[in-house]
Amino acid sequence: MKAVDLIDMIGNTDDRIIEEAKKKNRSVILKWTKWAAVAAGLCLIVGGLVAITRSVGTPTDISKELPQIVIPEYESGDAGFEGVMVYSAEELENGNPWREDVALYTLPVFRNVGYDLFGAGVPLGENETKMIAELESAAKELGLKILNTKTETNATKTGTGTIIPGDKAYSISAMTERGNLTIDANGSLLYELPGGSELPEGYHFTYSDSSDSEAKAAMAYLTKTYASFLNFDHPEIVLQGEYTFSGDYIRRYLVYDSGTDMTERILNYNFRTAQFAPDDNGDLMLIRMNDGLWLAEKLGDYPLISIAEAKEKLLDGQYQTSVPAAMPGEKFIAKVELVYRSGLREETLLPYYRFYVELQDTDGWRMSKTSGLKTYGAYYVPAIQDDNISNLSGYNGYYN
Repeated sequence: MKAVDLIDMIGNTDDRIIEEAKKKNRSVILKWTKWAAVAAGLCLIVGGLVAITRSVGTPTDISKELPQIVIPEYESGDAGFEGVMVYSAEELENGNPWREDVALYTLPVFRNVGYDLFGAGVPLGENETKMIAELESAAKELGLKILNTKTETNATKTGTGTIIPGDKAYSISAMTERGNLTIDANGSLLYELPGGSELPEGYHFTYSDSSDSEAKAAMAYLTKTYASFLNFDHPEIVLQGEYTFSGDYIRRYLVYDSGTDMTERILNYNFRTAQFAPDDNGDLMLIRMNDGLWLAEKLGDYPLISIAEAKEKLLDGQYQTSVPAAMPGEKFIAKVELVYRSGLREETLLPYYRFYVELQDTDGWRMSKTSGLKTYGAYYVPAIQDDNISNLSGYNGYYN
C-alpha cells in the first residue's frame, strides 16, 4: 500500500491530495471522522490560542449560569462508519492522556466559530490579513522564503449556474523554494515537501513496516528538528494505528503539547497536534498542524457526568453513532475514553465519553474479512450534565 493512498487517513488532509489518492486503487480502510482527527484537528499557531481553564477541583452549582447546549448531530464525515480494526482490545490504546481515575469535575465547552453551516467542508471565520500573517510566521520558523501566494475565496452559484466569487478567503497557499505552505481559515496549516525530505541514515520512517521503537526514534528526530515550527513546550509523541481489511497495519505519527495540567493536556490532545507523514521512500512528505480552537469561543466550564452515568445512558440507547447497528450489549464494551469531537461540522465543541464496542456479525454481515481481526465501533455519550443540554429527547441512538 503506497503512502499517497493513505494520506486521507490523516486528519483534515488537503482535498487536492485526497482527490489524487482516490484515483488509485487501494484497500478499503475504516476511516475515522475528522476530529480527526484524527481529525481530524490541533496545533499551537501563534496568535491563535484560546484561554484554557483548569477544571480539577470541587464541583460547584454553576449549571444555571451556563448557556444551554444543543448536542450536534453526529456524522462520520466520510463513507462508512467510525470504527477501528485490531486483533485485541489492548491495541485500542491511542495515546489519550485522560484516564478513568482522573478527578475532573468540569471541562470547557466552545462554540465553533468556523462551523460550516452548509456542510460543504469550507472553513469560515478568519480574515485574509491574519491568515497571511500566520503563513509568514510559519515560513520564518521553517527558514523558508515565500515566492508567491494564491488565495482561494468562497463563492456562490446563482439559479442560472453563474459563479459569483466571494470576498472571504478560506485557503491561502504560499510557494517557497523548499516546499509549499497552505493555511485554511480555521487555522489548519499544511507544509508539503515535494520529493520528500530524507531523514538521516539509521531512521526508519514508514506507514506499515516500522517497529514501535523505530517509529518513536523517527518522531523524536522530527520533533526536535521542527521544534521551532511546532512551538510545543512539552511535546508528547503519540503512535497510533489500525489494520486494513487485508490485515496491513497502518501507523499514524502525531505529537502534541502535553501542557501542565490534565485539562490542558486533554484539549491539546484533541484539538492541537502536529501530524507527520512519510512517503513511499521513508522520507518526510508533509507536516500538518491543526488548531481546532483557533476560532473557538469559550462558553464556560461545564459539570461532567461520571463514567457510570454515561454507561447507563449508553445501555439505555441515549448515544450517538455512525455504526449501522444498535449497541450490541454491555458485555461487548471494550473501552471508554473522554474525548472532544472536532471538525467543520461540529457547531459546538464539547466533551463526550466514547465507548469502543466490539461489533458482532449480525444479519450475515462480516465485520472483517481477515481472520482474527475484530471491529470496534464508536458510540458517543455527551459528558456534560443533563441540566445543561436542551435537546435530550433528540439524540437517542440513530440506529436504535
